[in-house]
Amino acid sequence: MFQFGWRNYMEHAFPADELDPIHCRGRGHDHENPDNININDVLGDYSLGLIDTLDSLVVFGEPDEFKQAVNLVIKTVSFEKNTTVQVFESTIRVMGGLLAAHMIAVDNTNRFGPFYMPDYGGELLTLAHDLAGRLLPAFEGTATGIPFTRVNLMKGVLPGTTNSTCTSGAGSLLLEFGVLSKLLGDDTYERLARRVNEKLWTLRNEATGLHGNLIDIQTGEWIGHLSGLGAGIDSFYEYMLKSYILFGDRRDLDMYNESFLRIVTYMRRGRSVCADIDGDVPIYVNVDARDGSTTNTWIDSLQGHIFPVNSIFHPAANFLSSLDPPLSQLERRNASRCETASEFTAGIPPLRHSQMSQLFKTVGVDTSLHNWV
Repeated sequence: MFQFGWRNYMEHAFPADELDPIHCRGRGHDHENPDNININDVLGDYSLGLIDTLDSLVVFGEPDEFKQAVNLVIKTVSFEKNTTVQVFESTIRVMGGLLAAHMIAVDNTNRFGPFYMPDYGGELLTLAHDLAGRLLPAFEGTATGIPFTRVNLMKGVLPGTTNSTCTSGAGSLLLEFGVLSKLLGDDTYERLARRVNEKLWTLRNEATGLHGNLIDIQTGEWIGHLSGLGAGIDSFYEYMLKSYILFGDRRDLDMYNESFLRIVTYMRRGRSVCADIDGDVPIYVNVDARDGSTTNTWIDSLQGHIFPVNSIFHPAANFLSSLDPPLSQLERRNASRCETASEFTAGIPPLRHSQMSQLFKTVGVDTSLHNWV
């Protein structure tokens, strides 16, 4: 399936951002309809499909195609585009794709497989740096330091850009910005992203400790009070834990632990043990951040990628190193015992020891942190 999608993208869509499967042709930024944010937030006329697939070629064991794709990015991709894109999407997909491929291409130990490129000159890192510079205007002119949702890659933040942003969009930049800072030896990017997360943390509801899903970047007032594990807030929690794992900053772990104490307190419904027969099937509902009252009980697809808090979450401060059985076993156990729709909460996939070690080594952080896997 992966090869089918990849080859058809390259044959029918490249250098466009993605393949329009209905018309079997490329699709990019909708310049005729600037307000078409469903398309324009993601598609920036920068061959997104190519960049987004770089690390997938590694996962699927395609070293020759990976190297060809890297060289194609170097030869064809530019961010000098008059396109307005979402800061979040361009960070996690484009910057993230470039940084991941860069770290794999320079790995002369071939820990990920035969993907080392001896003639590679760091061009992907240069592209990621260029993109980051074009995103920085989103952080300017906001009273809170929380970035604007969208930015034009050539002109910065355009007049009339909305002051509202979702929690996950603003609070899920630290991994990519942090890795970029480590690789460049310039803390500018990590500092900006961390400032956003810390500001969002101070704005949680005083009574419940929960975050809403939509906020005004100028006033710091919540526009949307829905709090849950799905769209609009999901990856904010995910990045807390992953940032701690990657960078080892205790503040991220403390925020994660406190957040999930609040989540379990206010969002969980049903029996306390998933495998029990008696009682209602457990579910994490969407609540009002102001008082914890149930807003709705739907589960969206993004919630399906949040870690299984009932199994992985541990309130102890050092839970990452003290889990017994290991995280990978907990994840499998959760999957085998909880098969109802209410438990669509897949965990963070444990990375192989060697992969985590190489990642930490590449970005220059404490390699002892990978021992928890």
